[in-house]
Amino acid sequence: MKRTLSLLLCFALSAALFAGCGKQGDSASGSGQQPEATPQPIEVYDYNPLTGLAKDPNVPDGQRPAAVMIDNLREALPQSGISSADVVFEAATEGGITRLLAVFTDYKAMPTVGPVRSARDQHVQFVLPMNALFAHIGGSSYANSLLNYYKYQDIDGYYLGTNAFAFDDARRASKSSEHCWYTNAALMQQGIDKIGTLPVTGTLKPLFEFSTSQPVVPNGGNAAAFSFNFSNYADSAFAYDGASGTYLQSQFGIPHTDANNGAQLAFKNIIVLSSNVSLKKDGFQLEFDLSGGDGWYVTDGKWMAIKWTKGEPDAPLVLKTTSGGKLSVNPGKSYIALISNDMRGTVTADGTVISG
Repeated sequence: MKRTLSLLLCFALSAALFAGCGKQGDSASGSGQQPEATPQPIEVYDYNPLTGLAKDPNVPDGQRPAAVMIDNLREALPQSGISSADVVFEAATEGGITRLLAVFTDYKAMPTVGPVRSARDQHVQFVLPMNALFAHIGGSSYANSLLNYYKYQDIDGYYLGTNAFAFDDARRASKSSEHCWYTNAALMQQGIDKIGTLPVTGTLKPLFEFSTSQPVVPNGGNAAAFSFNFSNYADSAFAYDGASGTYLQSQFGIPHTDANNGAQLAFKNIIVLSSNVSLKKDGFQLEFDLSGGDGWYVTDGKWMAIKWTKGEPDAPLVLKTTSGGKLSVNPGKSYIALISNDMRGTVTADGTVISG
């Protein structure tokens, strides 16, 4: 139920601290001048619009979620804070690697999260419809152009530096510097305060159409185990845990765990979106067709084939059944993967390819 209620000082960073952040087409966004904020109406829900679960009374109505770009190279593991995210998006960037977009309902309660890396436009296109407070350190020219086009205020470490991000000196002893930048609730607030015009409330829309009457039972078959590849380098695998009713994630052949608490990532919903993918004009970065396509929904030990649409960069993701009706999703945490159609043959449930 809902009702409608009626940059920035540039921060000079040394090349040594941000070694690696400017690679692979990364850049700072525009001139560093943030667009002027426009007051937004507030959509109020009696549930969490990211998970469909009961609303946390400590989160003010209309408070924007936080979305943080996370490094996902093997060398960057273990990451921090990711088990606390309510939604995790994963998509390939370039060279077969992936990056995560971890989304937190309450940025004021966000733990230490990272390592934080640069933005890519395929991730930005999921940030925009969520109206999330977007934290990253630099970005590709395509990502920055998209943010500038939509006049989207972001928390960019290329400008804010240690106003919003912290360097882990101890981790630097064993990791490259680009794998050592982090943020947390206090740092996010510092960044917001430094910008001065970044609204922390605004219009929010539910991520999915959540089932409120009875659980969704997929009709495709059993999926005690579910896996797929993004590339020859990156994969993702899930094992259903009946006791918790969630899927435990592994990557690179090992449990995907959080350095903050040792917890393995667990999700109620797994959603895989298959898309046509090509190279951008630079011949390096990936161009995803986000107009729509086929996919899979996995929950409670079962899977089903689905359709999906999106369209414009700021348009929401819409999930559908194969017959074209709206797909309801079970309340809980969700993992959303964007893969190339070339990888459809790697999608398996209980060891059987289900590319269809």
